[in-house]
Amino acid sequence: MTTSNDRMRGRGAIAAALFAASCIAAVAIPAAARTHDVRAIMSSDGARVYFDPVLLRIAPGDTVRWIQVSGYHSVAAYHPTNGDRELRIPDGAQPWDSGVLLGEFPARGSTFEHTFTVPGVYDYFCQPHEAAGMVGRIVVGAGAPRAFGHSPERHWKAVPEAARETLRAAAAASGEPRSVR
Repeated sequence: MTTSNDRMRGRGAIAAALFAASCIAAVAIPAAARTHDVRAIMSSDGARVYFDPVLLRIAPGDTVRWIQVSGYHSVAAYHPTNGDRELRIPDGAQPWDSGVLLGEFPARGSTFEHTFTVPGVYDYFCQPHEAAGMVGRIVVGAGAPRAFGHSPERHWKAVPEAARETLRAAAAASGEPRSVR
């Protein structure tokens, strides 16, 4: 015959099991991936072109959506497959190239998205405006960027000085140690 004490022990065991399962699920399930926006902008007089923000920190699995706000821009990873550019993304990461975006937001063709799964530092550029310093950096998890010109024997196109300065300034503003700029 079941007593009230037996029923209480049974309910307690079920409650404990449910609590333990919820704790395991909370630890085992990663946080939901997020989408972060970066705006591609040209000043009204055409004198300045830039990504906003220039430096973005995200988690692995997050997506970045570039939005063309004004002007005409593209978004491409510094990678040899993109015009034989210097490699400035982590080994094993997939490079990307949006091509020139075709409209201003919210028009169709005014955005480009890429999901980042490999931790590390990714530098990217706008193909029409790279020489003007229109570049950006995404830090996925943690990591340090590659040194500029790290493989001279490969004869890749170097990052233009204006682009280097933009990346250095963004790193300095974010508080990165000088050794990783």
